[in-house]
Amino acid sequence: MSAHEISVIFLFSVLYVSVYSKSVKTDSDDHMGITSFNEQGLIPVVNNPITDVFPCWSTPVPPYMITHPCFNDGGQVQCRCSNTTQDCSSNFGNLTYMPRLFTGVQVLNFSNNGLQRLTDERFFVNVSRDVWLVDLYNNDMAYIAPRVFRPLHKLRSVLIGGNRLSYEALRPVFGIPTLNEVDIKCGGLGVFPDQYFHKTTAVNLKYLDLSWNNMGELDMSVLQPLRRLTSFNLWHNKLYQLKTAYFPFLEYLSFHKNRLFEFPVTCRNGTKETLFPSLTHLTLDFNVISSIPDPVCLPKLRVFDMKYNRIAYFYSSMFSAIRFPALQKLEVTEMEDRIKKIEAYAFNNSGIVYVGLGLNFINFSSDVVDGDFLAGCTGLTDLFLNDNYFGEVSVERFHSFLRPVGGLTTLYLGRAQIQSLSSKTFINLPNLNCLYLYENSLQFLPDGAFDQLPNLRLLSIGGNRISKVSSTTFSADTQGRLTGLDLAGNPFACSCEILWFQQWMQSKPHLFEDFLNVGYRCANLHNMMVSDFTINPQSCLMDHNAAVLVIAFVCLYLFLFSLLTVIFGYRWHLRLWLYAVCRGRHERSRRQLERQSRGFRFDVFLSYAEEDMKWVQNELLPVLEDEWRLRVCVHQRDFVPGKHIVDNIADCVDESDRVVLVFSPHFARSQWCQFELKYCQSCVMERDDV
Repeated sequence: MSAHEISVIFLFSVLYVSVYSKSVKTDSDDHMGITSFNEQGLIPVVNNPITDVFPCWSTPVPPYMITHPCFNDGGQVQCRCSNTTQDCSSNFGNLTYMPRLFTGVQVLNFSNNGLQRLTDERFFVNVSRDVWLVDLYNNDMAYIAPRVFRPLHKLRSVLIGGNRLSYEALRPVFGIPTLNEVDIKCGGLGVFPDQYFHKTTAVNLKYLDLSWNNMGELDMSVLQPLRRLTSFNLWHNKLYQLKTAYFPFLEYLSFHKNRLFEFPVTCRNGTKETLFPSLTHLTLDFNVISSIPDPVCLPKLRVFDMKYNRIAYFYSSMFSAIRFPALQKLEVTEMEDRIKKIEAYAFNNSGIVYVGLGLNFINFSSDVVDGDFLAGCTGLTDLFLNDNYFGEVSVERFHSFLRPVGGLTTLYLGRAQIQSLSSKTFINLPNLNCLYLYENSLQFLPDGAFDQLPNLRLLSIGGNRISKVSSTTFSADTQGRLTGLDLAGNPFACSCEILWFQQWMQSKPHLFEDFLNVGYRCANLHNMMVSDFTINPQSCLMDHNAAVLVIAFVCLYLFLFSLLTVIFGYRWHLRLWLYAVCRGRHERSRRQLERQSRGFRFDVFLSYAEEDMKWVQNELLPVLEDEWRLRVCVHQRDFVPGKHIVDNIADCVDESDRVVLVFSPHFARSQWCQFELKYCQSCVMERDDV
């Protein structure tokens, strides 16, 4: 882009809107012009909003840098000036003549003044002869006097969009012999009249912008008298029919957002002789083109934008060097119809350095995409694959995709539903400089995942599900290489394990980016940033695994202690239960049969406490044994020595017909007495002898 063009863009945003497609090569040095960068310069913005929103500014505040007042009428400032600019815009009918101001003015802005008819041929008499740009935008103008621009001998650029001028009324504009650039956007213009430029004197016209009109159809042969035309924009014209013609010097051609169904004819009469020998930039985005048939004759085309069309099949060698010998940057993002097949060698062109295939929601794990679709694209350095599906793509298949493009320096895989990485995922891309993995589903970064990329400088992993970044995730060499790292928008777990990452952020604040503008936040703490998180260092002396083991051991110890305490408190109950379970119903039935066959050994089983033994011997036994002649089982006398006390009690109770319990305070306190009582109750219930 020339210094002259840059100055025009700087001075007028409305001209910046119109010149944008012509100046696309400025953006293309880093990325495709249409797929431009956001203000951070790092994340691609596929939809270009510059011209789609306010193509014809009409607000009372002009988009210029306001300078000192230089003309007023009746106390109201009507013009502002700088060294080379005279801004008399936005007076809305209050200024209908051109005031005489200082000499040296080069840029004149007279837009938004309600100047409906420019009838006075002396209108510009007071203007400096050095003026090379005039802005007459949005004046509701319908007529221009034939020789009104004659005093402006150096006039090169005219901005006259947003008016009601017919083609006939525009003839004075195209009669300016020094004219290089003209912008007539938003003029309601229809189809060109036949031979409209046949007698034009604007033979030096290089840039023509007729966007946001209503042309519908175009025969480009009408423009052939403009022999030096290098840039032609026809955005938003509802264009459905296009007939091309020979333009030897045309470099930039844009039909953005029209209704073209067919790819423009680029060869003369079906031969291989080109109609556009100098064309370097072709924009056909947002049309309804479904194929690019042979022949294609674009020998110098470098930047080709086919975004948002209806191409569903990308066949082998579709963009090969035979068809596009000079192609460098290709945009096929966001196709209107779902892509059904991308064959092997579809991009077989070693000259291509950028391919945009994002926002197509292609499942790269399916057979829609051939594993060799990039084969032959050996010069590729930038690959844009955002908003596709890589969730189920294996490492081996991923390697097959990228094996032919080992020289790749920039790779976009944002919003690609990637769930995991390995240390070998990018091993075949040693030249990778910028890697974008933002807004995927990554939960974990394996150690050394990026250590195989010796040239990596920028890494964007924001907006994933990563909760922890440890000191081993990035090796010391990788940490030293990185100049930009975006991890913002991840749900970090702020604990002892985050301290290393926090210290890294604090030691190198310039390293950490936030392209998504979401910040580095603690997911487990409300409204807490990672940089603000604090914790007592003493609580972090033990690592997480050791702390888990200690806590588990303490919990187990407390559980066992509580369990043993309960068991000790109910030990006699448990003994009885265990005895009943272990001896079993079969054993009890066997003993009952034995007793029935041989009778009871004792008439009475006497249960009493040791402290009551004297009373039992002196008072109770004489009555039971001497007077009543009963056979009494007394444990001091009748228990078998050496036999377990529990078995003694069970056997003696089973061999006794009745039980006599001597209740006393001592009996209530004795655990053995309680055991005998419960066992006796159990026997009574089993015998059904209540």
